[in-house]
Order: sequence, then C-alpha cells, then structure tokens
Amino acid sequence: MKQSSSQHSIVILIAILASLLGGCATRLMLYPELARSMEARHPPVPLSQHQAQKVVVKNDSGQELHGLLFESAGDFGTVMVSGGNAMSRAHTLEYYRSLLGHGFRLLVFSFQGYDENEGHAELTSLIGDAAAYHAYLKSSYPSEGIAYMGHSISSAVALCLPLRVGTFSAIIVEGAFDPKAIAYTKLKQLWYLFPLYPILLPIAVAVSATVPDELDVTKCVAAYRDIPIMFVHHPYDTVTPFASAFDLFSRYRGDKQFLIPRYSAPPQYHTSLQNDMSIQSEIIRFLQARLLAQPQ
Repeated sequence: MKQSSSQHSIVILIAILASLLGGCATRLMLYPELARSMEARHPPVPLSQHQAQKVVVKNDSGQELHGLLFESAGDFGTVMVSGGNAMSRAHTLEYYRSLLGHGFRLLVFSFQGYDENEGHAELTSLIGDAAAYHAYLKSSYPSEGIAYMGHSISSAVALCLPLRVGTFSAIIVEGAFDPKAIAYTKLKQLWYLFPLYPILLPIAVAVSATVPDELDVTKCVAAYRDIPIMFVHHPYDTVTPFASAFDLFSRYRGDKQFLIPRYSAPPQYHTSLQNDMSIQSEIIRFLQARLLAQPQ
C-alpha cells in the first residue's frame, strides 16, 4: 500500500510539474529573442553577390512566414535550410553560404516567431512551418528534387518532416538530437547530481511530455528508409551529445553517412561546419549527386 501511495504521489507531482511547466520545452529549446539580440550585436556579413527573392507562405495556423530563395540560371533542385534555436534567418544564411552557387537553389527560412514571421515561437509549429515551404517548392518546381539541411533543433524537423510530406532527395543534419529524449540525456550527464534525481527526474519527464509527438526523432528515423541521410557531428559537442546523434544514425536503416568535423576550437563544437572546408565539400558533392543527377 505504501509503495502504491508513493507511486501515486510521484504521478501527481509529475502532473503538477507538467501543468506548471506547460510549454516548458518550447521555452527551453527556442530562443527567437536571443536570435534578434545576437543579430543586433553581430550583424551577418551581407552576401551582395547573390540575389534573393522573398518567399511568403502560411503555416497550419495561418501565420505568415518569410523565406529567402536564392536562384541562378540553370539551377535544378532546391535545398531547404534552417538553423539552430538562436539563429536568425540572416545568420542561417551566413552559416550555410558555402551552399550557394553549386547548381541548385537555396531556400533559407526561420520558424514562426523568428525574424519578421508572425506568431510566437512554438515547438508545435516547426513541422508545419517547414511543410509550408516544402509545399511552395513542390508547387513551383514540381518535377525537381528537394533536400533539407538543418542544424540543431532544425535537425529534428528535417528528420521528422518526411512523415508529413513524403520523401526527400536527401537530408543532412548537423548537431542532431531527439527533443523528446534530450532532457533525459542531459540528466544522465549530470550524474553527480544523483541525490537530486527525485526532483530532477519529474522535471525531465515534464519537459519531454511538452515536446510534440511529431518531433519524436527516435521514432521518425525508424519509420522510413528511402532517403539518403548525412549526419554531421563533432565528438566534443556538449550541446547535443555525440553518442545520441550516433544512436539516431545507427537506428536509420536507409542509405546513410556519418561525418566527423576535425575543426577543434572550443566552445564552437556545436557549430563547426562553417570552419571545415573538407566537410563543406563533402556536403556539396552529396547534394549535387542527389539533386542534379535525376529528376524526381
């Protein structure tokens, strides 16, 4: 009876925490205001040699979103790119500028609540936001392939979006993690706080509970196997643990690659792609082989 009462108390505590922390996963994983402040302090370098056209779409909630499409004569296929939880659209473009000018278009976007996009940032909107841009590309270029490259929180969107929109020509993820599991992963890293686990574990449960099921990446990567996927992850990344990313890679049963950047200058292990020319070249070849070789 005592054990049953104790278990019941834990359930109640978890329910209370989930209620008090309603939407806590969004607050922990999305930082649109930080993205704005970082852009104000460190404006991205203008890419004047590349011309972009504004792409305006509406997501599931009717919120208006603004992306930038870079296109040159003769381009075939499009790569969608979105950044981490504190990256503006302009900084995402700067981070992925190595993808410009290689025979395919580049569509750079951010999510609801970021930049001038309408609405408030919500984990529940991410898949629908990306799906709106995907629908635009399918309508505008119906016979051409689409790839998606996402960093950090966008990796979850990239890996789960196929369950909503169907197949992609390719997916590339850097700093991948499962939002549903990240709270438990971080808790394991804090093993030295074991005496506090009775308090911390219910919080981890509450955080996981507020992540939408459509961002359950562990389940997503097991649900399809027809898309070539490239994982890029630095072994010293402390933001999104290497072991967790490799576990996702191992679970995927389709065509896959795992690249390890060699750039080593802490604390930027989570955003090391920009400094590794070899990895950039591998990514471009990967995309060209899958976007330019054959119509979809």
